[in-house]
Amino acid sequence: MTQQTGPDRLTEELQDTLTRLYGPLLASRDLWKLLGYASPAAYRQARARKRLPVAEFEIEGRRGRFALTRDVARWLAQQRLTSSSTKKTEGDPS
Repeated sequence: MTQQTGPDRLTEELQDTLTRLYGPLLASRDLWKLLGYASPAAYRQARARKRLPVAEFEIEGRRGRFALTRDVARWLAQQRLTSSSTKKTEGDPS
């Protein structure tokens, strides 16, 4: 097994945690919180404006919309790593 670093490792850790908590699919009732929206209404507005950071889909015979846990984990890891690198750059006096 190879040693993972950076985004791959964080993505895998997040995916493992989210999968344990929610399973491989995230329903929109959970998704809005994980993506950091202030309310379900804010989430619906972002959806209407096509501004969601992950792909949603419908499942025949099921109510609502869903996203893959792995997609959310990847997006969260990217946000965290982007935020970290931005703060390092801002705080760097050189």
